[in-house]
Amino acid sequence: MKWRVMVELGGAEGSLELREVSVGECATGAYSAETLGLTVAEGKKTLAALQRHLVQAQTEEHCRSRRRCEQRGARCPLKDIRPRRLTSLFDVVEVRAPRFGPCRCGVASRRTITPVAEIMPDRCTPEYERTVAKMGALLPYRRARSLLEEFFPLGEAPEVETIRQRTLHVGARLERQAVAPPTSAPPTEAQSIALAIDGGHVKAVRSYQARSFEVFVAQISNDEGNQVVFSSMPAEADRQARQLRGVLHDLSATARTPVTILSDGADGPRALGEAASVGPTHHVLDWFHLAMRIQHVAQPAKSWPDASLAERKEGARLADTIEHIHRRLWHGQVRRALDLIGETLAMIEATAKTATPNAAAAGKMVGVLRGLETYVSGQSELIIDYATALGSDEPISTATTESTVQWLLHRRMGANQQMRWSPRGAHLMLKVRTAVVNGTFNKDHATAGRMGAPSVL
Repeated sequence: MKWRVMVELGGAEGSLELREVSVGECATGAYSAETLGLTVAEGKKTLAALQRHLVQAQTEEHCRSRRRCEQRGARCPLKDIRPRRLTSLFDVVEVRAPRFGPCRCGVASRRTITPVAEIMPDRCTPEYERTVAKMGALLPYRRARSLLEEFFPLGEAPEVETIRQRTLHVGARLERQAVAPPTSAPPTEAQSIALAIDGGHVKAVRSYQARSFEVFVAQISNDEGNQVVFSSMPAEADRQARQLRGVLHDLSATARTPVTILSDGADGPRALGEAASVGPTHHVLDWFHLAMRIQHVAQPAKSWPDASLAERKEGARLADTIEHIHRRLWHGQVRRALDLIGETLAMIEATAKTATPNAAAAGKMVGVLRGLETYVSGQSELIIDYATALGSDEPISTATTESTVQWLLHRRMGANQQMRWSPRGAHLMLKVRTAVVNGTFNKDHATAGRMGAPSVL
C-alpha cells in the first residue's frame, strides 16, 4: 500500500496550488500493530513538511501584499533578498525575506520595508516560546530538552542554554506585563481579601555575597474563593508592591476592601503587604509559625529525665504547663500566656542552677522558653483569638502558602536539584512558574507579547 499527503494552498486571488507533503508505503500483507498508521518519525516528517509549505506560502503572500503602496497601488522597488529562519514546534523553516525600498511617491513611508521581520520579530512562534519556557520552568533544562526532542519535530532540539535564555526572557516579559497599571476598574468589589505571605530561600551562585537569598511567596484569596499565587525576589523585582497591587486588583480589591495580612511577623513580608494594599489592612500572626514555636518548647519537655517517680511527675507537670500555654495563645490570651511562661521560667531556672541530674535538661528548657517569651511578647499585637476566627471562617494560617513555597522553590530550585541561582535568574524563573501554577501562563504571555518586550539577557 502506498500513500501520499498533499496540501492545497489557496491564494487571495483565488489561485490554487497543490504541493506534496510526504509519501510512504507499506508492503501488502505485512501489516501489524507496529506498521498501522504513522510512526512517530513519519508523523514528525509530515508535520515538518506541512509547516514548511505553510510558512513559506504565508510569508510570500504577506510580502506581496506589503510591497504594494497604500497610496498609489504601485509596487515598491526591491532592495534585496535575505534568508530568515523561523523556529517553531514543528520545524525550523527558512524563508526568503525581501526588503523593499520606499515608494517613489514618498507619502506612505520613507523607510525600508521588511515584511518578514514584521511577522517574525522574535524569529520564533509564540507557541514555541511558551512551550520551551514552560518546560524549562517545570523541569531541569536538560530534561526539558530531551522531552522536546522526543515529542516535537524540532529539527535540531534547542540547546540547554537556549532553553534557559528563552525561559528567562519570557519571565522578563511577564514581569513587564505585571508592572503595567490596570486599564479598568474591577467589575465587582470583593468583600474581603486574605493575603498570606511567607519567605523561602534559594541557594545562591558562588559569586553571590551570601549562601542563599530570600524569596517572598504570597497566596491571595477573596471572599468568592478565587486564589492567586504571587512570588518575587525583593532585590530584583521591578516595583514589587505595584505587581502585588495588580494581583489584588484582579481579585476585585478596592479602596474599601479590607485586607487581612498573615505573616510570621517579619518586617519584610508585612511591609510588602501593607504597601500593596489600597484598602484597610489588618495584620495577623500566622498560627502555623506560632504553633511551631510552641512545638519547639514541647520537644525538650518530652526528653525530661524519668528515672524516678518525682522526675516523671515533674515532666508531666511541665508538659501540662506547655499545653496550657498553647491553649491560652490559641484563644488570644497573650498576657495570661506570658505570665505562665514567666512562672515556668522561674521554676526551671531554679532547677538549672542546682547540681542535680535534671540541671542540664532544665537549662535547655530555659533557652527555648526564653525564645518563646521573646517571640510572643514581640508579636503580641498580631496575636488574635484564633479559635473564634476559625469558627467565623476567617484566615488564621499560612499553611497553604508553605505548600506553595514547596512547589515553587524546592521542587525546581531547591538543593536537591543541585543548582545554584543568581537573584535575577531565580526571580525571572519564578515569574514563569507562578504564571503556570495560576493557570494564566498562556494568557499572560499573549498579553505581554502584544505589549512588546525589550531584550533583557
